[in-house]
Amino acid sequence: MTNSVHDMGGMHGFGPIPREDNEPIFHEDWEGRVLGLMMTTGAHLKGNIDNTRSQSEMLPAATYLSLAYYERWFLRLERVCKEKGLVSAEDLSALWAGQDVPEALEAEPVGPDDMRRMFAKGRSYNRQLDKQALFSVGDWVRAKNINPKGHTRLPRYARGKLGVVTAEHGGQIFPDTNATFSGEGPERLYTVRFQATDLWGPEANPNDTVCIDLWEPYLEETDPA
Repeated sequence: MTNSVHDMGGMHGFGPIPREDNEPIFHEDWEGRVLGLMMTTGAHLKGNIDNTRSQSEMLPAATYLSLAYYERWFLRLERVCKEKGLVSAEDLSALWAGQDVPEALEAEPVGPDDMRRMFAKGRSYNRQLDKQALFSVGDWVRAKNINPKGHTRLPRYARGKLGVVTAEHGGQIFPDTNATFSGEGPERLYTVRFQATDLWGPEANPNDTVCIDLWEPYLEETDPA
């Protein structure tokens, strides 16, 4: 998330979210191929999910809002492949025009069984921390009112708001640094519960709460009074 339209949580004006009964995993076959390409390309380039999320946030706002989910994935895949030298802008232009391009990369083909193993294996973001936790379950905290230029997982609607810690998850890779390949920078992760009325105002249901997983650098001590 950045300070832009890409951080859409809590924003109004986009209409209702359509719900489908028995919604398929993919609506079109090409969506599954895009997912497979993103997974295999990320593994080949030793990328990470925080960087790919930040790549989506680099899309122009009008483009981002006009695209479906996997269309955004495809454009960020193009960006990553160009940046890493897997393809050139000329190659992509030729492909978009339906022309063949010479294959400069040699790689083992990846089949369905390979993808199943890749998903089953997963990747843990848990990391060991030597420093003590700043907060404990039951502590009141305030989400910092930060405005970073790069990627972050602290949504705008929670910044400056009061919440209570409900769980502590140990050390986790810190997305703000991981997104730029400037280090994993592990930090402690907490679940923080916010009252809906504090986030959305008096029109929200006073019985509703929102729980957000937030890293320690996003939080500061506060007096609930």
